[in-house]
Amino acid sequence: MEKLFDPDQLSELVGSLTAWLASKGLSLENGLWVWALAQTALGVALYLLAKLIAKHLGPPIEHRLRQVSGKPRLLRFLAVLLRRLHWIVFLPLLWGAVAIMRVSTWPSRSYFLSVLASLATAWLIISVLSRIIRNGAVARLVAVSAWAVAALNIFGVLDDTVRLLDALAITFGDVRLSALIVIKSLVLCSLLVWAALAASRFLETKLAQNQDLTPSVRVLIGKIARIFLLLMAILTGFNIVGIDLTAFAVFSGALGLGIGFGLQKIVSNLISGIILLLDKSIKPGDVIEIETVSGTTYGWVEHLGARYTSVRTRDGIDTLFPNETFIATPVTNWSHGHKQVRQKLDVGVSYDTDVERAMALCLEAAAEQERVLQDPEPKCLLLGFGDSSIDLQLRFWLIDPEAGLRNIASDVNLAIWKKFKENDIAIPFPQRDLHIRSSEAIPPVALSRNTTEDGANS
Repeated sequence: MEKLFDPDQLSELVGSLTAWLASKGLSLENGLWVWALAQTALGVALYLLAKLIAKHLGPPIEHRLRQVSGKPRLLRFLAVLLRRLHWIVFLPLLWGAVAIMRVSTWPSRSYFLSVLASLATAWLIISVLSRIIRNGAVARLVAVSAWAVAALNIFGVLDDTVRLLDALAITFGDVRLSALIVIKSLVLCSLLVWAALAASRFLETKLAQNQDLTPSVRVLIGKIARIFLLLMAILTGFNIVGIDLTAFAVFSGALGLGIGFGLQKIVSNLISGIILLLDKSIKPGDVIEIETVSGTTYGWVEHLGARYTSVRTRDGIDTLFPNETFIATPVTNWSHGHKQVRQKLDVGVSYDTDVERAMALCLEAAAEQERVLQDPEPKCLLLGFGDSSIDLQLRFWLIDPEAGLRNIASDVNLAIWKKFKENDIAIPFPQRDLHIRSSEAIPPVALSRNTTEDGANS
C-alpha cells in the first residue's frame, strides 16, 4: 500500500499536470486561475444568451418551415438544424469572444475558451452529419466516436491515446487483439453495415418498381443482395482493421455445432423462406387461408421475410407465421395460378314457388354486382328437394379475392332477398308436424278410491 501511494510519485504526477495546465493558460498559480475562472464564466454566460436568442428565433423559423412542401429531404435537414439552433447561435458568440480576447490580451489567457469553441464546433458538425444515418443506435455510436477523436485531437493527446489503447492487448497464439482494434472494428463495421443496409434498401426500392419481374423474384433478389452486402461489409471491416480471418478457423467447428443445435429453427425458417421464393407457392399479394391452432386464418400475404411471413387479415391485424409453417402445413392459396375464384351461395325456396323465376332473380342479383364477372357468367343450379325447401345454389366468379369474399357474398344475398320480397317469393323455414297419440283414460272408480284413501290417511 505504501508503494502504491508513494508521496513522491503523487507529487511528480501533480507537478506534471500543473505544468501542462500552465502551458495551456489554466494554471492555478501566479494568478492565472482568475483567467480560467473568467473564461468559464464567459462561456456559461454566452451559452445562456444563445439559449435566450434561440428561444425567440425558433417559433418564427418553425412557422416558415411548416409552409414548405414538396421537399422532404430539405425539410428533414432544416428540422435537424432547428433543433440545434442554440448551438448555431452559441458558436458565433463564442468565436467572437475568443477573437476579442486574443486581440486584447495574451493568447494563453483565451486558451480554455478557444478549446470550448473548437469542441462545440466539432460537436455541431458531427451531430448534424450523423443524422444521415437513420439507424439511431449507429448514428449515436458514430457521433460519439467521431467527437471523442476530435476532442482528443483538440487537446493534443490523440497520439498518446492511440498508443495507450494499442498497448492494452490480449494475445491468443499468433493473434493479437488490442482495445484499439476492437474500437476500430466496432466503428468501422457499424458504418459498413449501415452502408450495406442503405444499399440493399435502395436496391429493393428499384426492384419494386420493376414490373418485368414477379413479386417473388423481386423479394428473392433483394434478400440475397442484403445477405451478400452484409457479409461483405463485415469481412471488409475486419480486413481493414487488420484482423486475420484465418484465425477464426479454430472456432468453425464449434460454430457449426451451435448452428446445428441452437439455431436449428432459425436456419429451418431461413431455408423454408428461400424455398417459398423459388417455387413461388406463396408470394406477396396472394390471398391465402391457413389452418392454425386457434382456427382458420384468412388474409393476404403482406411481406415475405427471411424468418417469417406476414399475413394481414381483413381486421387489419398482421399475423407472423414462421416460414416452415407454409412448408409443413396445407395452405389454401386463392390466387396461386390466377386470381379468379368461384363463390357458392345456397338458397332455398318454398315448393309453391316458380323455380325458374327464382333462379332468374338469383342470376340478376349476381349480375348487378360490379365485382362479379360476366365471363364466366353466373350459374344457378337446382341441387335437390329438401325437407322444407327446393335447394338452389348460385355460383359466380371474382377476379379480386384480396378485396374480400365475405363482403361480396353478403351483397349478393341482400340483393336476392330484396328481389324475392318484390316478387313474393318465400324462403321457407323448417316445419314439423307433431302427432300426439291419446292414452287410455283413468277409470273413475280407481280415481275415487285413491281420493278416499288419502282422506282417511289424513
